[in-house]
Amino acid sequence: MKDNLFGQIAQYVLNERESQSQYLPYNMNCVVDWTLPIVTVSESNSVEHWHKKAVRHTLQKKWIWAEWQSKKPPVILPCHIKMTRIASRKLDKEENLPMAFKWIKDQIADLITPGLAAGRADDNKLMSWEYDQVKGKPKEKAIRIQIFC
Repeated sequence: MKDNLFGQIAQYVLNERESQSQYLPYNMNCVVDWTLPIVTVSESNSVEHWHKKAVRHTLQKKWIWAEWQSKKPPVILPCHIKMTRIASRKLDKEENLPMAFKWIKDQIADLITPGLAAGRADDNKLMSWEYDQVKGKPKEKAIRIQIFC
């Protein structure tokens, strides 16, 4: 199953690299390209107990923090962050997809620009954000994070 997932991701990377120049604001290079097994759900439509949500948010932030600390990517501003949701079911692209990445976006922004109040770092005008989703296999849940500087 992992080999097939990596094959799909490799094909997706090749397709994206061919077309990424039209979306990026500058001639930027990809400094981060991670695929992590993080579960994302639509936070705006979920009806769950507060503790279950809190555990999911904490796990999302810890995954990002651990990956960041292990790789120590050379991210400088300005940068463009693209987050792709890989799941068996797609979300509404305009409203639910950005909300599914809320806590992940906050953590990435806090790591790029530390020292600001929690949840305030993503308001930086030197960071641009893009959301996408691809259909995965049944019960497949992951995210792909790309940072271009």
